[in-house]
Amino acid sequence: MVIMYRFLSSILYNVLMIIKISENMLYQITKLYPDQVMTFQVDRTSANPIEHAAWSPTMDLLALSYHSGEFSVVRTCMSWQAVWTVKEEGEGDIQGLVWRSDGKVLAVNFKEVVNLYSVEGGTLLHSSSTQDSVVSWCSLGVTSRLPVITPVEPHLPQIEDVKTDIMSIRDLLESKTDLNVMLLCDKDRSCLRLAAQGMLHIGSVPASGIASVGVTPDGKNLCVVTKQTSATRCTVYNTESLAEHTNNINDVTMIYSKVLTLSEYLLSTFKAMTDSWDDVLSEFNKKLFAFHMSLHPSNLSEQFLHLLVTGTASMDLENFLVHTLKEKEISKLLQSTMQSYKGIEKLITQNFMCCCYALATHLQFLLGMSRWYDKYGELGLKEASVQDSINKLAGLMIKAQEMLQCITHSKAKLSSFLKWLLKATISLSDGNSSTVKLSEDELNLVVKFLKTGNLFSTRADTSHFNIDTVWQYFSEENILVPPEYYNNKILDTVLTLLKDKKPYLTVQPNLSLVQSHKLLTESLLKCFELNLRDLDIPSQSIDITSLYTLSSDAKLLRYVNDTNIINMISISEENMQLSNQNRHTITDKIISIFGYDRDFILVTKATNNALTICICFEDDIVKTELPQDTQKIFISENRRLGAIISSQGRRIQILDLEEDNGEE
Repeated sequence: MVIMYRFLSSILYNVLMIIKISENMLYQITKLYPDQVMTFQVDRTSANPIEHAAWSPTMDLLALSYHSGEFSVVRTCMSWQAVWTVKEEGEGDIQGLVWRSDGKVLAVNFKEVVNLYSVEGGTLLHSSSTQDSVVSWCSLGVTSRLPVITPVEPHLPQIEDVKTDIMSIRDLLESKTDLNVMLLCDKDRSCLRLAAQGMLHIGSVPASGIASVGVTPDGKNLCVVTKQTSATRCTVYNTESLAEHTNNINDVTMIYSKVLTLSEYLLSTFKAMTDSWDDVLSEFNKKLFAFHMSLHPSNLSEQFLHLLVTGTASMDLENFLVHTLKEKEISKLLQSTMQSYKGIEKLITQNFMCCCYALATHLQFLLGMSRWYDKYGELGLKEASVQDSINKLAGLMIKAQEMLQCITHSKAKLSSFLKWLLKATISLSDGNSSTVKLSEDELNLVVKFLKTGNLFSTRADTSHFNIDTVWQYFSEENILVPPEYYNNKILDTVLTLLKDKKPYLTVQPNLSLVQSHKLLTESLLKCFELNLRDLDIPSQSIDITSLYTLSSDAKLLRYVNDTNIINMISISEENMQLSNQNRHTITDKIISIFGYDRDFILVTKATNNALTICICFEDDIVKTELPQDTQKIFISENRRLGAIISSQGRRIQILDLEEDNGEE
């Protein structure tokens, strides 16, 4: 009994000692780090290695890109919830992720293209073919006034089976009250390019070895950090011309977004027209091409002409029409072909031409802006370039009307030919061919159709059914048979009136619709080549070290000097103020630095290679050890969250950097 009592007393004594020691340790920790604790909110593994990450500047969202080429946006507030995931086929590896300053759009940098995605659903808003890399996406303030009043465009019908999500970017831009400028550098990192709203080029700044960039919210200073072999330097450029024309740039960008939307809609309409025409060709190729290839030395046109003139067919043709093609197949071919023709005509009249009229309206509005030199001419908007785009658009519209005229006559010829072919097949089958009515005019159209030559043409290594001259408008080569306009008095009158107006409009009859559309696209690109002047004049510069951090608003720059002292530079319009922020003694090697307005974060490496993340407040410092195999660290400047990537990209931990009491 005594032994049992002593044993229990010993256990109780040890427990009390442990509690006392723990209380002393907690007191020491609380004394050193009052009310401040860093905690890991999320710890997840990923089968697909993570390569890049970027925190949303306004929400608890984290964008991630993976080795497989996928990228996703996840919600990290006390949990892990995937919002959406996208994988673009054929775009290659992802080079980086950058959020727009309002957190509504994510820029994904591929090797040769930059795509913009809406944060809501991951909708693709815009795609730019470029080898430049997105470095930053800054927001500039705009004086309080309404955007430029733009003309109301007509309703554009929805195109079936064609994706037109690009339309949503216009609504996204119109809802904004400020101007965002995306900063990109070329693959040699020797030139910085500025793009309004991430789309419209507005100027460039040459600089060698670009590492980090930022624009102050007032738009008056551009901060560029460059890294050379010998030194790292921070240079501030005076960008008052950008600040002065912020509203004007916003106006032109709004027009550009509308023109861009209409151009994409025009391209989608053109694709739908091409697909409808391919349906016509495929039906004829499937039914007639195999038989045509079996004929030698004669061709299918000669066989049909002989049947039309004599009423008798060769043994091969008769077997083909009666036993292979058959009456029902010809009737179906006639119906499907006419349906495809109607679809093309509808696309031209209701979609293509409607879009062209809307595009002409905005270009005329842009032409008026280009003539206001004090406001828009200084941006690089040129009246001659806008006028050239209007001319190219007018040429495209005439070419579309020309093609519509050609389709009308081609449809009449082909309909007559198929009706005659149906009537001839019924006669060869000893049926009652009188049920198929064929007028004299339709018979003349059949003769004209068959006399055009070989029914099959070979061009660009492909063979297809030669249905009059419609197919040549969808070719990337010149038209072989120029239009006759078929006694269209209105079109003849228009062309006669424009004949002496060459400086304003040049009609090129030999161009196909594809070529005319290509000329318009090239002209529109030149039309919106803006170039702000005096952006490349440096006002201040200072040498720093390679360990630095630049705030998102480009107002504060911190760097670690050779003696582990933290220096802070306040960037203003007048000068660069240097101050010492050596609040604490840092004995370990500093390998990274991240900054806030007042506080900053360090990642240090001890002599035993242990990694530690430190939040340096005004009065104290909080430390947390990191995994030994930490590869990358991504800090959210506005939300005070950290993403720790380790285990060869297969592990991610979300670190809460906030104080428990909610104060900075």
